[in-house]
Amino acid sequence: MILTRLEIEGFRNLSGVAFDPHPTLNLLNGPNGAGKSSVLEAIQCLSTGHSFRSRKARELVSSGKDQLSIVARLRDLGTNRGHRIGLARGRDGTLTMRLDYEAVDNIAQATRLLPVKTLSPDSHALVQEGPEERRRFLDWGVFHVEPRFFDVWRLYRRALSQRNQALRDQRSDSEVWSWDEQLIEAGEQVDAYRRAYVGQLAEILQARSENLGTPLGVALRYRGGWAEGTALGESLANNRLQHRRMRTTTDGPHRAELAMTIDAVPVRQLLSRGQQKVLVYLMHLSQLELMAARSGRQAIVLCDDLLSELDGDNVDDVVVQLLELAEQVFVSGVTTVPLERYDHRRFHVKQGCLTAVQ
Repeated sequence: MILTRLEIEGFRNLSGVAFDPHPTLNLLNGPNGAGKSSVLEAIQCLSTGHSFRSRKARELVSSGKDQLSIVARLRDLGTNRGHRIGLARGRDGTLTMRLDYEAVDNIAQATRLLPVKTLSPDSHALVQEGPEERRRFLDWGVFHVEPRFFDVWRLYRRALSQRNQALRDQRSDSEVWSWDEQLIEAGEQVDAYRRAYVGQLAEILQARSENLGTPLGVALRYRGGWAEGTALGESLANNRLQHRRMRTTTDGPHRAELAMTIDAVPVRQLLSRGQQKVLVYLMHLSQLELMAARSGRQAIVLCDDLLSELDGDNVDDVVVQLLELAEQVFVSGVTTVPLERYDHRRFHVKQGCLTAVQ
C-alpha cells in the first residue's frame, strides 16, 4: 500500500499541506524546525493515531486549533485498488477515522492496512533503553505477520489490567485470582507468537550481519517475563504473596525482554555508538524482510534525519536495502543531496509549508 495523495491540516506547524508522493522515494529537505519531521509524524499518525514523538494529542494539534486532520489516498500495488483514509484528532484526545468513507471502530484496521515503520534519531533507544522499547519493536513485527496476535494480546492486556486493579484495591483472593485463567491462556499464546517470531528474526539478522564487512556477531534471545523453565500459571501461583505486597502482577509477557548480546554480554556494553546505530538499522531491515516473507506485504518507511545518523557508506547500503524491502520511503533532512541519485521526488519544507521541487 502506498500513499498517492496526502493532505495535512492543523498538525504541529503544518497548515494547508497537500502533495502527491513519489511511489518509491520521497526526499523532504529544509532548515531545522521547518516541519520536515512533522510531515513524517503525520504519516505515522494516520496509521497508528499518534506520532513517533508523542502520544499526546495536545502536543500534535497546532496552536490555536481545536483539532488536526489528515486525509490520504492510498493504492494497493498488488490489486491496483484505491482507498481513502481520513483521521481527525481533537486537542482533548478524541479520535475519529474513516476508511473508504466508513467509520473505523478500531485503529488496528488502519494499522494493518497501512503499516508504517519509523527510523528516527531516537531509534538507538532499541539498544540503550529498557525492555519496553524492545517489546514495542517486537510486537510491531508480530502484529504484522500473525493475524491472531492482536486479539490475544488485547485479551491479555485486559485481564492484566483487571487483575492489577483488583490488587491495588486489595480485593478478595477469589476476585483477584479469578482473572488468572484468562491471563494464563492469552499470555501463553502471546509468548508463543513472540518466541517463534524472535527465532525467525534472529536467522535473518545473522545473515544480514554477516554481509557486513565486519560482522557484529549479535545474538537475540527472548525472555518470557517469568521464571525460566516454569509455566506461567505456576509462576503466578508461586508469587501471589509478592503480587499482594507490590499490588501489581510481576510475572507475564508484559515483563518480557528481547535480549541482544555478544558472547552473552549486552551489546550496549560492547558496541560503539556508531555500531549500535548500524545494529538498529539491521534490526529494522530484518523485520521488514520477515514481514515481506511471511505476509507478502511491505511497509511505508519513514527515515527522520537519516544522513546525520549514518556515515556515507552505510547510508547508501541502508537506502538500497530499504528500496528493496519497503513499499514507499520518506526521508527527511536539512539536505538530501546524496540520495538524489535514486529515482525520487523532492519536496522543500519551510515554515510549515511544503513545495515540490522540480
